[in-house]
Amino acid sequence: MNTHLPNLKHLQYLLALNEHQHFHRAADACFVSQSTLSSAIIKLEQLLDCQLIERDHKSFVFTAHGKAVVKMAEQLIHSATDLVEFSMSQGLISKGHVYLGCIPTIAPFLLTDVISATSQLLPEIELFIKEAPTDELIKQLANGDIDIAILALPIDNKHSHNFKQTHLGNDEFYLAGNNELVSQVINDESYKNIPDESVFLLSEEHCLTEHALSACKLVNKSKINPFAATSLATLLQMTIHHNGLTFLPEMAINKGIAGHAYLTVQKLHKHPYREVAMLERSGSLRSETFKLLANVIIDLFQQNR
Repeated sequence: MNTHLPNLKHLQYLLALNEHQHFHRAADACFVSQSTLSSAIIKLEQLLDCQLIERDHKSFVFTAHGKAVVKMAEQLIHSATDLVEFSMSQGLISKGHVYLGCIPTIAPFLLTDVISATSQLLPEIELFIKEAPTDELIKQLANGDIDIAILALPIDNKHSHNFKQTHLGNDEFYLAGNNELVSQVINDESYKNIPDESVFLLSEEHCLTEHALSACKLVNKSKINPFAATSLATLLQMTIHHNGLTFLPEMAINKGIAGHAYLTVQKLHKHPYREVAMLERSGSLRSETFKLLANVIIDLFQQNR
């Protein structure tokens, strides 16, 4: 057996360099000096007997072999992290720390209930919450910064094979806005007779926009207002002020976000929805723990139907 194994800290430095593509920024992210990080990469190359990066006096690129080592290093770091957490919980699936990421259009309307239910049903599991858009959550999950992510499907195909997906529930879309326009869409079962630029949406970084347009069959882009909100609260204010329309998820409506005198809310025909799922890294040692949490959330979805 080869006893000359790489230092896990050095592998973390390699992953940071791959993420930031800059020695100084990677060193800052690892809270070490640039020279420390650079020396660690050289030691890795010497230990592995291969060139991981090609350097010149101003820049560097990862070699093909280096990119392959990065992928294997990610798996090693994830497994090591899982091993430590698994050991600290004495192997009990209902115990330990869980870092949970969630997208902004779900987090405010679901996570308070999740935290409350978890504290009652799984009191020895401590949740740490991070909120971020889908792309950022995928990156954090891949890097091991979070253990699981709650988001809406589908996600980009290039990411889907890296994670195990657990269906949590369906979140219906409702039409909300000016009463006359809402009635027009409901009666016509289309958007053809509403004014141009009368539909307000979130900015593109929020996957809710893409999912709503797809599920609700709005294909005529001329109906969409060029203003893009960064939060549901701003979206509602703009919709009300301009007597327009928007789409709201059921979980937000259930939490009272649409309780405004000037806002009409109606179910759409064919009940369009987004699928809410939990993602975890494939092969995690803590899969049974995450399954317990998924079951808690699935029950919450069923209770709120």
